[in-house]
Amino acid sequence: MSSTMTERSRLEEHMRYLQRLERAVQEADAAGKHPDGLYRAVTEYLTRQGESEVLASWVLKVHLEGARVQPPSGTPARVSVVVPCHNYGKYLRECVESVLMQTFRDWELIIVNDGSTDNTSEVAAGLLRDYPDHSIRYIEQENRGIVQPRNRGVTLARGEYILPLDADDILSPEFLEKTVPVLDARDDLGYVSTKTLFFGSTNKIWPGEEFKWVNLLVTNQQTNTTLYRKAMWKDIGGYDERMIHGYMDWEFWIRATRHGWVGEQIDEPLFFYRRKLDSVVMRAKKKDAAIKEQIVRLHPDVYDASKLDAVRQEMDRSNWIPPGLVRQDLSIAPKGGKPSSDAGQQKNADAGFTRTVLETLSRMNPGLSNVFLGSGAGTGTPQGYDAVASRLVPKIEKFLAEGAADKAVEISALLLAAHPLDKRAVFLFMRCLAQSGRINEAYSHGKLYLEFLPDSGGLRVPMASILQGAATCYGNAAQAMGLLDGAALLDPQSSAIARDLEAMQRRLGLDGAADRTRAWAGGEEYGNGARPRVWYITNSFGFGAGGVNGVSQARSMTLSSLLRGKDGPDVSVVTPLLPGLPEAMAEFAEMLEDVSGDNGYRWPAWLATSPDGAHRELLSGQEGMIRPAGGPPDLIIVEGVRLEAHEYLERLGIVEDCPRLFIHHTSPDQFSDKYTDKDMLPDLLRILQGYEYDVCVSAKVIEDWKRCDAGLAAKTWFHVPNCAREEEIAALMQRDKAEVRQALGLPEDAFVALCLASVQVRKGQDILLEQMAEVIHKVPNALFVFVGPVLAQWGGKAILEEANRRYTAQHVRFLGVQRNALEYVYASDCLVLPSREEALPLTILEAMALGRPTVASDVNGIPELVEHGVSGLLFPLETPRLLAKHLVRLAGDSELATRMGLAAQSRYHEYFSREHHAARWREVVAEAAGANARPSHASNMEFVDAQPS
Repeated sequence: MSSTMTERSRLEEHMRYLQRLERAVQEADAAGKHPDGLYRAVTEYLTRQGESEVLASWVLKVHLEGARVQPPSGTPARVSVVVPCHNYGKYLRECVESVLMQTFRDWELIIVNDGSTDNTSEVAAGLLRDYPDHSIRYIEQENRGIVQPRNRGVTLARGEYILPLDADDILSPEFLEKTVPVLDARDDLGYVSTKTLFFGSTNKIWPGEEFKWVNLLVTNQQTNTTLYRKAMWKDIGGYDERMIHGYMDWEFWIRATRHGWVGEQIDEPLFFYRRKLDSVVMRAKKKDAAIKEQIVRLHPDVYDASKLDAVRQEMDRSNWIPPGLVRQDLSIAPKGGKPSSDAGQQKNADAGFTRTVLETLSRMNPGLSNVFLGSGAGTGTPQGYDAVASRLVPKIEKFLAEGAADKAVEISALLLAAHPLDKRAVFLFMRCLAQSGRINEAYSHGKLYLEFLPDSGGLRVPMASILQGAATCYGNAAQAMGLLDGAALLDPQSSAIARDLEAMQRRLGLDGAADRTRAWAGGEEYGNGARPRVWYITNSFGFGAGGVNGVSQARSMTLSSLLRGKDGPDVSVVTPLLPGLPEAMAEFAEMLEDVSGDNGYRWPAWLATSPDGAHRELLSGQEGMIRPAGGPPDLIIVEGVRLEAHEYLERLGIVEDCPRLFIHHTSPDQFSDKYTDKDMLPDLLRILQGYEYDVCVSAKVIEDWKRCDAGLAAKTWFHVPNCAREEEIAALMQRDKAEVRQALGLPEDAFVALCLASVQVRKGQDILLEQMAEVIHKVPNALFVFVGPVLAQWGGKAILEEANRRYTAQHVRFLGVQRNALEYVYASDCLVLPSREEALPLTILEAMALGRPTVASDVNGIPELVEHGVSGLLFPLETPRLLAKHLVRLAGDSELATRMGLAAQSRYHEYFSREHHAARWREVVAEAAGANARPSHASNMEFVDAQPS
C-alpha cells in the first residue's frame, strides 16, 4: 500500500472515530448525562488528537452545568483575581460570574477598566449593583496598554495568591478549589496552572504535552491565567511593561524560572480560553519572531543573542525559542523551603537541556535511540565521568584499532548518553563515527554541539580534523579545497590542515590563494596591493546558514561573478563563522569552478568572524576575524535579507573609511509595514545615506527607490539583474522530464502548476487559492504544487489552513522547503507567481532558463522578465480572474505553452545569463572601487542603461 493510501486510511479512521465521539456526546447531552469514561475519551481526543467544536462545547457544558453563584465567604481574601478589561464589555459579565461561581470562596475580584470606549463601565456598574456583598473592586483609568493594568491590579491585591484573568475568558467553578490547595501544600512551588480548553475559533485542550517548568525557557506551556504567589510577582519585579506587543505572560514565566520559581500543572482543563481571530494573542502571533527576539535580548543572562543569526529559521516556529540560544552556563537553584515531592522538579535547568540534547541525539541516530532515551541516559555526573571512561575508552580504542569502528560507535554512544553535555564524550563519539566512515554524521553532531555548548573546550578543533579527513574522500578537488579552507577556519593553528590546503590550491592552479595560505600559516600578513580590495560582507552564507531562498542563492552568484576571471579584484568574504560555513564553502567551490570555465577564477580570502576572533586591528565591534585581513578594503559590498547584513556590518565596527555598496533585492514596499508587522523603511532610508553606491536587480525598482527620497535619487545606482544556476539547469535538462516527474511523485498526466515561493501574504498564494476553483473546474487534472517555507507570522499558516479546508491533495500539495526545487520547476508545466510585491524573482529566471512559461502578477520588476503573450502571461492584481483564465489557457494549449517556454529560454540567455551578470559586476567594481579592475563588454539589454544612473 502506498504511503498516500496509508495516510488516507488513517485520516478516514480518524474522522470515523471523531464522528463516533461527537454522536456519543450529543446522545449523552440529550439524556442529561456526562459519563466519566466518555469525558476522559473526549478530553484525551482534544488534548492529543485534534479539534472539535462539538466536543469542546460539551466539555465546557459539563464543567458549567449546575454551577451557581456562591455566597460571599465573609473572610479575608486569600486569592486576588485581577481582570483587566479594554473594550470587552460584551464578555465581562460572563467572566466575572465564573469567578462568583467558584466553590472556593475566599477571593476578591479587581476589575481594571483600561480606557474602554464600549459599555464596559455600564456592565461593571451592573455587576456591582447585582452583587453588592461580594468582594469586587472596580478601577477606571486611561488606556495604558496590555501590561500596566495587570501590574496595577496586582499592586492593589490583598490576597496571598494572584490569579490574572482576561475579561473574555471563563473559569471552571472548581478552578480555585483544585489549585489553591496545591500551593498551600507545596512551599517549593511558586505557581500552579491547569490544562486549558480553547473554544471559539480554535477548539482543543492545550498543552498537549507534559508540563515541565524548565521548558518555559524554550516553549510556553501555560496561559496567563495561572495561580501564583504574590511574593513571586514582587521577587521578579512584576510584568515587564516593555512587552507592549504581547507574550508578557511568557516573558513573566521565563523571568520567574530564571529566579528559581518552579511550578506544576493540573492535568485537567479548568480554564476556558476564548479564541478570537482578532484577539491580542492572534495579533501577537503576527509578530511572533520579533517578540521572541525581544525576549532573548531582554535576558542576556538566560539567552545568547549572538547566536540569533544561526537560528533565524527556527525563530519562525510558533511558541518556540531555539534551545541553542539558552546559555549553557545557566544555573537555576529552585526556591522553596521544603523538598519537592517530585525530585525531578528540584533539578536545575540543565536537566531540561540534557533531555533536549538526548532527544535530538535520538533523532539523529535512530539505530541508537534506545541508548539515548534509555533509563541511564543523562544520569552521569561530571565527577563520575573519569571512572566510567576508564572502563569504556580502552574498549573503544581496541575496536578502532581492529577496524571494528561500528562497535566503537555503539560503546561511545553509551558514554555520550550518560554524559551528553561532556565535550570529551562528544569528541569521542564524533571520532568513532568518522572512523566508521560516517563523516557527514560526525560533523553534523559537531554542528549540533556548537549550538548547545560554548566553544571554550575547543569543539572546533576535532570538527576541523573531521573535515580534513573528509576532504581526502572527495572526488572533486574544488570541493575538497573548500572543505579544507573551512577546516582551517575552525582550527587556524593546524599546520597540517594548512599544508593540505596549500597543496590543493596549487593543484587547482590557485597560486595566489596558496601563497596567502602559506603566509597565514607562517603568521605573516598577506595582501595584493596591485588590485582593489573588495570586502564582500554578508550575515550568512550557504544553504545551512541562509536556507533555500532567492537571496541565499544570489549571494553565491554575486560572489562568483566578483571572482570570475584571473584579473579581477582581490576579494575577501567577511561572514560569521557559523556551523554550516565550511560545507557552504565546499559547495561554493564546486560551483565556482563550474561557472568560471575557461575564464578562470580566484579563491577569496574567507575572513570569518567570531566573538573569540584574534584579529581586531580593523574592527572595533563585538567580533574579531579568524585570519588577518591583509589591509583595509577599497570597497565594501553588503548583501543580505533586508537589513540583516547591514546590522552585521554595524556589529563589526569597521574602523577604516571606504566606499560602501548596498545590494537591493526588494522594492521599498517590502520594508514598509504593508506586508510585515514593522515599518523599517524610515530606518533604511537613513541607513542608506551611509552608502555611496546602490545595486538593484530591477530597473523599475530603482525608480521606485529614487521616488522614496531625494537623497537616494541623487546617488549612484547600478542595475545588475540576477541570473540562474545555469550549470545545474544544463545537467537537469539532460534528464527525461517524465522520469523526473515520476521521481518527485507527480502524476504523469496532470497539468502541474508550480508556485515556488515562501508561503505568505506578500507572495499572493491567497490570490491563487481564490482562483484555483475555476481552474480545477475547467481543468480536472490540474495539480497546484507549492514549494517553499510557510511563514506563519506573515499569514502563511492561514493560507495553508485555507488551502487544506478548500482543496484535497488531488489538486493541491504544500511541500515546504525542498533543496531540489529546480527539479520541481523542470517537472512542471508552468510557474505561477501571484505576488503582491517582487523585485526580480529568481524563481522566474530559473523557469525561463528551463524553458517553462510563467503566469504572474505584473508588479514591480516582473514585466522586465516576462513578455506578456510571448514568454508568459501577466495579470494585474485588480483583475485576479485573469490569473485563472491564463492558467486554463496554458492547460488547454500545450503548443502555446511550449512556444512560450522556448521564448522565455531565449530571452534568458540574451539578457540574463551568468556571463552578463559577471560583466555587469566587473563594471560596478571598476566604477565603485576606482582602481585597477578591467572593464568588460557592456550589456546589450534593451531596456536598461548599463551605465550608473
